[in-house]
Amino acid sequence: MSNEKHQVDQISNKEIDSIIEIEDHVPEPKLKRTLKARHLAMISLGGVIGQGLFLSAGGNLNRAGPAGALIAYAIIGFIVYWVTFSLGEMSTYIPVSGSFTVFCRRFVDTSFGTTIGYNYWACWSIIVASELTALPLVMEFWTDRVPGWAWSGIWLVVIYTLNVFGARSYGEAEYWFSVIKIVAVLVFIIVGCITSGGLIGNTTPHEVYGFKYWNDPGAFSNGALGVVNAFVLASFSMQGTEIVGITAGECENPVKQVPRAIRNVFWRIIIFYLGSVFIMGMLIPYDDPRNLSGSNSVTVSPFTIVFGKAGLQSVAHIMNTVILITVLSCANSGMYVSSRMLCALSNEGLAHRKLSQISRRGVPLYSLTCTALVCLITFATSFIPGKALFIVLTNLSGVAGFVTWGGICFSHYRFRKALKCQGRTVKDLPITTPFHPFGDLFGMVACVVIALMAGYSYFVPPNAVGLIGNYGGLVCILILFIVLKFWTKSKMIPIDEIDLDTGRADYSSDLMTKEGEEDDSDKTGPIWKRIWKKFVYIVT
Repeated sequence: MSNEKHQVDQISNKEIDSIIEIEDHVPEPKLKRTLKARHLAMISLGGVIGQGLFLSAGGNLNRAGPAGALIAYAIIGFIVYWVTFSLGEMSTYIPVSGSFTVFCRRFVDTSFGTTIGYNYWACWSIIVASELTALPLVMEFWTDRVPGWAWSGIWLVVIYTLNVFGARSYGEAEYWFSVIKIVAVLVFIIVGCITSGGLIGNTTPHEVYGFKYWNDPGAFSNGALGVVNAFVLASFSMQGTEIVGITAGECENPVKQVPRAIRNVFWRIIIFYLGSVFIMGMLIPYDDPRNLSGSNSVTVSPFTIVFGKAGLQSVAHIMNTVILITVLSCANSGMYVSSRMLCALSNEGLAHRKLSQISRRGVPLYSLTCTALVCLITFATSFIPGKALFIVLTNLSGVAGFVTWGGICFSHYRFRKALKCQGRTVKDLPITTPFHPFGDLFGMVACVVIALMAGYSYFVPPNAVGLIGNYGGLVCILILFIVLKFWTKSKMIPIDEIDLDTGRADYSSDLMTKEGEEDDSDKTGPIWKRIWKKFVYIVT
């Protein structure tokens, strides 16, 4: 009996040891590659087209005039084009979530990458808060009886819930939000053109606008200085293009999906931004009291104003509903990218280790909750009367965007130099940036110059709100970088020592064969089918 008992004890101990060994080898939950091509295509728009275009564009019209606003958006769009290609090239080569803070640390300097990462996290946390702050401004079109905090609180809960269910839930919501926004912008451009030509309108006979407001009150509201003042709000409107690079760590096949989304950025900038701003300039004078400014009491979206001038009051109500959806969409994207950035910082050992823990749904739950709390605290300051806070928030995030874009260009410039120094070839890259290194050099110089010039007009006469909004963020970023330099004693990584292999994309031959077959199908078949596919790629 004792021998049998001894054998049973040995078996039990072996079973316990095997269970412990299995538990030790259970992989920790990771971010899941659940974003499909259609999700990524719309996300590249969803984070970009928000209330910055639907609401703040009226503020740029007020600051710069119709011609000045068009110039400002064109210059910012030019920067965004190069930044997107640069990030796309690196993130398809090394597809990781929170990509560019990793690239800045690996290709430039540890302190530099840490600063860029925290700058971006704070930037998007502020953007989410500013989107929540914008909700009462939009709701004023219908009623001012409901407290603004009630609307904002409900939407914050909705956004948090969408992100808790994982990247697939976020991507699906963003897909349909973006479809609505794209249709709204296209309808706006068509209706605006028809209204400007006098075919429809709210007067009898219908008024022909053309370039009427370019002559009176004028094409520029404040000359060249007005264009400079419009840069920050224009950059705020286009914040989010880099989301494509961040999602590379969670899409099914970044080597194919990311380049496809990036190649169409040029057309999106031309159609959705420059097209919309051009229509606004034809139909709305820059001194219209309903445009967003620091002095007006009621702010109305330029989209709503244009539909009102077209005699489509019922459509104007629908458009205001669409604007509410864009606010939710942009805040949804902001919550997603800021939580992923904080998770990436934690993975790099730059934030508390709890923030990198992933739930079973593939969500960095602690990072998401921390981000939501920061957004809530920032939003709580909106109880200060007036719209000054909203303008400060948008300016802070706009200037922070220049820091991020400049950092991406600098890290890509060194990435390319490392490829050349280490005997690699650009043929290894899934997508290549055209006219390199022009785009990186232009992006770095333009971002530094614009960030420093953006608040020039607030010095004379002194304007505390404008100065804090334009330079407060830059001062904080500089202090953080200096402190990190002294704390970590980090130095710029030599070109020949830059790591180009860790995390590099490695796809199985079966997957690459499958994708190759899909690519061939895109180039063969009836001409009508190829044209239709190309149209879908450009629009979506």
